[in-house]
Amino acid sequence: MDILETIRLSLEGLRTNKMRSFLTMLGIIIGISSVIGITTIGHALTKSVNKAFETVGNTSVELMVRPNEPEYAWEDIREEDYLTKDMLDDIKENFSDIVKDYGIYGAGGKYKVTEGKNSEEIDLFATSQGMQYVQKEKLIAGRYLNESDINRSKYVAVISDKVVDKIFSGDVQKALGSEIKVVKNNNLIVFTVVGVYEYQKNEIGALNFSEDASNVYIPYNVGNREIYGYNDDTFQGVILVFKNTDTVEEDSNTIKDYLIKKYYANNNRIKLETMSALSQINQITSTMSAMKIAISAIAGISLLVGGIGVMNILLVSVTERTREIGIRKALGATRNDIRFQFITESIIICIIGGIFGIILGTGLGIFGSSLLKMTSLPSVSSIIIAVGFSMMIGVFFGYYPANKAAKLDPIEALRYE
Repeated sequence: MDILETIRLSLEGLRTNKMRSFLTMLGIIIGISSVIGITTIGHALTKSVNKAFETVGNTSVELMVRPNEPEYAWEDIREEDYLTKDMLDDIKENFSDIVKDYGIYGAGGKYKVTEGKNSEEIDLFATSQGMQYVQKEKLIAGRYLNESDINRSKYVAVISDKVVDKIFSGDVQKALGSEIKVVKNNNLIVFTVVGVYEYQKNEIGALNFSEDASNVYIPYNVGNREIYGYNDDTFQGVILVFKNTDTVEEDSNTIKDYLIKKYYANNNRIKLETMSALSQINQITSTMSAMKIAISAIAGISLLVGGIGVMNILLVSVTERTREIGIRKALGATRNDIRFQFITESIIICIIGGIFGIILGTGLGIFGSSLLKMTSLPSVSSIIIAVGFSMMIGVFFGYYPANKAAKLDPIEALRYE
């Protein structure tokens, strides 16, 4: 019997028992669709995280002061233990070959800009001039905050074109040099606009308090005074911006060692820690990959269950078709012919289940990734692996029933009722 005839007989058997064949395929369909859907969504999530970090400078490193646990806790930390502006200026001056600038996290929160009857929700961020290299805002007009703004505590602000549209009717040139009023506890804080940047919707990892509001940047000392009621040049954490992407980790360790030796050599209450944007990306990606593998492994269990279902239904089929097998053997079919017929039937069941699984998994992957606003298609490799795995399941779980059928004695098989 040639292979085409064998495939025809196998398909005829599946058509004869449609519901039973579908239930047999169900485990294969669920397993493959789960694996493809999970890998597609995982890929979309990875792209989403990488895109989010594109809005943050990949040469930036967070430098933090933390208690030297377990001997010390946060309540043991004193004001003199924190980083200071003098330390940061010292780094910038003595390591100008590797340090581009530094960014400071000041006060901030959700506020409202108002002008007459017009108002716009904003995220107010008190910061320093170096944050422009971290946030990577695209300036449309004017300038970012500069060192003079910080040193002279100027009431200046950099706003988005979204704020310009609402407060200044979209006139960027009119906005430059004009005043904006920020509402704080029913009081108004007035800032002069020195720059306008292009608004982009918040992504994962971006510096925002809310999803849709745009940032308004003001000098950190002004923000601290107006929002927190103090003006202090000590910081628990800052952002260092380096010049060379390839040596960020090495350069950050150089700065950390310098600070420890010069300022914290005799201070055992605290420890300095650094975390780069690249290390955060790698950490998140590694965690997501591990989760993806674990969930895919769990989904793979359904493939094993599906394979057992294929074996079970073929054993039933062998029993039901014992007389047919006897007739074929009496007409000259060899053991290999019988074995090949049932293995082919098993493979066809798994391939058809695999095709439906790929279609369903692709749909789940596209739907899930679209919720992340990063629509992705399953990779060609995952589809090839899915189909190949389906065929292997067919051969592996179909061999035992096929071998059992091949070993039937033709005389006993013809007597079977």
